[in-house]
Amino acid sequence: MIRALLALQIVTAAPSADPFAFFQPSVTITADDRRQLDRGEPIARVLPGKDLEVAIFAAVPINIDGDRLVAWIRRIEELKRSPYVPAIQRLSDPPRLEDLADLTLDDQELSEIVACRPGRCGLKLSAAEMTELQRATADAGSEWKVILQAQFRRVALERANVYLSTGLIGPYEDHGDTIWPAQAFARLVDHSTFLTEHLPAFAEHLLGTSQSPNPDIESFLYWSKERLANRPITSITHVNIFRGQDSALPDALVAGKEIFCTHYINASLGLTALVRGEPGGPNYLVYINRSEVDVLHGMFGGIIRWFMQRRLKAEAANVLQGLRQRLESGEPPPAEPQ
Repeated sequence: MIRALLALQIVTAAPSADPFAFFQPSVTITADDRRQLDRGEPIARVLPGKDLEVAIFAAVPINIDGDRLVAWIRRIEELKRSPYVPAIQRLSDPPRLEDLADLTLDDQELSEIVACRPGRCGLKLSAAEMTELQRATADAGSEWKVILQAQFRRVALERANVYLSTGLIGPYEDHGDTIWPAQAFARLVDHSTFLTEHLPAFAEHLLGTSQSPNPDIESFLYWSKERLANRPITSITHVNIFRGQDSALPDALVAGKEIFCTHYINASLGLTALVRGEPGGPNYLVYINRSEVDVLHGMFGGIIRWFMQRRLKAEAANVLQGLRQRLESGEPPPAEPQ
């Protein structure tokens, strides 16, 4: 009888499993963080970043499961559209030019393309893309803006199709040094130690180094137009969805790999996870982003980093709160028939 009581005491005294253990050693949740989450409040913090890297972590309690998160991710337009994201569209499989019909550049961006030169361009393009875009407007006359908009959509579509067929991401030659986004992205994955240690096969899939396709990963592309520091950023993102059957893994893990971006970002890895909480309690929505930003070099790089991290930390909690409300509102609206 005494032995049985001692065993019961040991069981009841044992600490419950840490729902955030998957993110160690990259992220450690403190007791203060847990108390804040227990009050229903989001937490957000800046993570260490190397060289041109900026990283952010945010989490919030949420009353949904992985099925709900995945359902909304599949309707990415409904999930992400907001004042920060005024335009967004999931791409067909394979992508079609019609998918990009609503993609437009601002007048300033159109003028920057006309003035582009390799090593000095207002948009992140390859030298070949600069030439292609400028050639399209050579004899366009007063219709040059309309023609340039159309040609830019073709350039974006070509980037998407080349990536899907070969896994390659073309270079950015807008500054002095040529940037290869795939190399920058590999650095971001390498610095996401929790991912490479706990889900190495998923990390290899994101890097494109896996020798065979993974049937457990669902994926698609989407383009979006977002506002950052009053500057429009048009990007194409590769979404990868993984469902964890092991209790030590997130119920759902969604990785966004940026394969094209018009401004600022050389490469970006965004991870959204639904992690299981304690029985009877809420689960947790977690967001981690690592991005390599091209404005963090030079004399004022440290100051720009400080302001950028401060703003990202403030906005991450608000954005996550908005996502929580949308996810908890119910199932996403059905997709319109093609």
